[in-house]
Order: sequence, then C-alpha cells, then structure tokens
Amino acid sequence: VFEATVKPMISDVMRGFESTVFAYGQTGTGKTHTMEGSLSSPELYGVIPRSAQAIFEHLKQPQYKDQVVTCSYLEIYNEELRDLLDDGTAKMNDKQGKLEIMEGKNGTFCRNLTEREVKSAEDVLNLMQKAQQQRIVGETKMNKSSSRSHCLFTIQVHGKITLLNGDGDME
Repeated sequence: VFEATVKPMISDVMRGFESTVFAYGQTGTGKTHTMEGSLSSPELYGVIPRSAQAIFEHLKQPQYKDQVVTCSYLEIYNEELRDLLDDGTAKMNDKQGKLEIMEGKNGTFCRNLTEREVKSAEDVLNLMQKAQQQRIVGETKMNKSSSRSHCLFTIQVHGKITLLNGDGDME
C-alpha cells in the first residue's frame, strides 16, 4: 500500500505541499493495522512509520537545511478530544489546557494539542508506541482488540530547500 500510494506523495510534501492519508472502513477491516502496522517489526510497519522513514531519508539530502519536524496525535472518542502525546506537563492556560478544534488563519487546528519535535524516524516510532498505550480499545464481535476511536497523527516538516538553480532558498 505504501509504495503505490503514499511514497509518491512524500516527494510532494518535501516540496512544500500538504498531504493527507485517510483510512476508512468497517470495524475489523484493518485500518489501524494499515496505518500503524507492527511497530516492533520494520517489515510490518504501516503507513505512518514508513512515511516517517521516507521523510527523514529525504532530509538527509544536502538541499534540505534548517529543518524542524514535529508530530502530534489526536484521538477522538465519543465526541471527546484526547491528546495522545500529552505527558501530563501540558501548559495550563485560560482554558486549563482543554483541547478545542478551531479555525485559524492557516486553516483548522486543535488548540492546546501537544506537538513534539522529532529528529529521526525512530523518535516517531517511540512517540507512537507511547501513544498506543493510551488509546481506547474494546472488544467487538469483529475484533477482540478494536480501536474504539478515530485518530489523527500529524507529521509537520518545516525548513528550507536550496533551489535547483542555486539562486537561494525556499521555505
């Protein structure tokens, strides 16, 4: 799935385009497995770990510089928002750190959602493993350990790329 559908999009992301990968289907059809896979076995990685690997492989190329990569992981369960990367040290602000979906000048975002800087694909895997422990799961007739929620895992890549003609940089 990754090679045919997502890998070509990574090149676009590395040129500054936004991209979304969305898994949809009936309970027990493998959406979570497709997106995450087995985090302990590289040959069984899902779309997210493989995307992280591809992004950091691109960032090794000399034209990329001053890059910052961040991740966030939002769970939606019974219309409640949960920050799967919050380690309990979240900033308490005027809304006591409550997560809220907002419209901003750059589009829709989740206010107070934790963003963690990552330096490698391994850092992404470590975040995903910690987050998996917080996900809400339950047994259904179709799946003994079914994800009972919807999740949004976001990888943001910020940086500069040297233009092909050498006339400067593009952010």
